[in-house]
Parts: sequence; C-alpha cells; structure tokens
Amino acid sequence: MRNLPARWCGLLLCVVSMFSQAGPVLEKVIDGDTVVIRDDTQTYHLRLLDIDAPELHQAYGKQAKRSLSSLCDTSIIVQPQGMDIYGRTLGRLICHDIDASQHQIEQGMAWFNSRYSKRDDLKWLQVQARQQKTGLWQQARPMPPWIWRKRYGQHYHRQE
Repeated sequence: MRNLPARWCGLLLCVVSMFSQAGPVLEKVIDGDTVVIRDDTQTYHLRLLDIDAPELHQAYGKQAKRSLSSLCDTSIIVQPQGMDIYGRTLGRLICHDIDASQHQIEQGMAWFNSRYSKRDDLKWLQVQARQQKTGLWQQARPMPPWIWRKRYGQHYHRQE
C-alpha cells in the first residue's frame, strides 16, 4: 500500500507520454484542398494531392472548405509525398479512414487534378459527381479554379 502513490505517478507518466507522442493534429482548414497540420516537430501547410478545389472567393469555395472541415477533425493520418513550388507539403490526408481528396470529389467540392494525378478512381468519381449534379456540378458551367486564378487571382490575397 505504501507504493500506491508511486504506482499512480508511474501510470500518470505513461498516460502523459502517450498523449505527447500523439500523431499529427489538424490545426486549421485553409480552403477545400489545403490544411495546416501540427506534428511533434513542426507546423506546416498540407496541400491535398490529386484535387483542385475552388478558391474561397469563387463559387463553392466556402462550401468546399466546410466540406473538408466537416470530414476532418481529430482523427487524421498524413501521408506526405513531397513539396510544391510554394513550400507546401503535398500529400494525402486520411480522416476517419476516408481519403479527403476522394471525399471532396465525391461531394462535388473539387476537380480531379488530371495534370498531376494518375488516379483513375478519382477521375471516375468526378464523372459520377458531374452526372449526378453534386455540389459545384449543379452549376451550368462551373469555372475550374486554375482558370479562376488566372482571371481573378491577382485581386485576392491568399486566405489563411
């Protein structure tokens, strides 16, 4: 019985150690395809692979951000794949065992990025979302974000 406080301290140290070595944490959703991640060593921007979501000031931009926010909260897995020219980490984000890029396409909240991705599964999910008029595909002629950025991007500063 005299060692009871020492045992509780040992147990408490184990619990604290488990939480201090927890995985990555989603700090903030920037828009429909970019988030801020904090892990044990750094905080960084993660740009989701395979998709391009509408910009915040573009039609469906705020909805795309909300869609990603509603999917991802505390249970995330990050699979980094490299860096882009803006210094963002490129990678996959898994939220509650769901690929966030796949989710965004299924919800009609992003375009499949055929220029940089070879994932045929996402290409076909976009075809389905478009046929079903899901999300941004409800518009008669949705403007892809890469065209929107060329036309209007200089008028808007990057949101963070």
